[in-house]
Amino acid sequence: MTVSLFHLIQETFLFCKETIKLIPDLIKVWWYLGQKIFLSLYRYWNTKLLYDKIFFVFLFLQLLFSVLPWFHYEISFFEGKESVSLSPKLNSIFILISLLNFFFLGFWKSTWTRIWFFATEMICLIIVLWGYLDPKRTYYDFVNAKEVETQITYYLFLISLGFSFVFGYLSFKKEDEVFLQNP
Repeated sequence: MTVSLFHLIQETFLFCKETIKLIPDLIKVWWYLGQKIFLSLYRYWNTKLLYDKIFFVFLFLQLLFSVLPWFHYEISFFEGKESVSLSPKLNSIFILISLLNFFFLGFWKSTWTRIWFFATEMICLIIVLWGYLDPKRTYYDFVNAKEVETQITYYLFLISLGFSFVFGYLSFKKEDEVFLQNP
């Protein structure tokens, strides 16, 4: 029993020693991969038109604000208050739509992605407006609506949604002009 315990400790020590030796090599590899990925994204970014770049930024902001909580309320317990942030009940829809739009339209455009983009942006807008009119059904259902405060991320999501829509339209329009002039 003592020999096997000693052997286990010895093997664990050797494993940790070898793992620590590999850390500099792992850092070099990750640094190299990070540089390659960053440089390829930078080259890709430089090939894009101005409207495409702005569109890409607003798609990223839309994704970012869809993930962050939109509402805030406080719960009173025995002697203290607890602050709670909430995301909407249908948050997975906003996140999924924003994520797919970011990857589809940020890196790849075709005729069906245009239809997809405008359809999903309209769906997001309808759900957000429906939630604004009836928050108990769409955003939260277990909290008194008078106790909930809307955070700025909700409004920033709406702004990024609107600007994504506008710059998406302008980007598609400019892309059509450029490709029609240069067949």
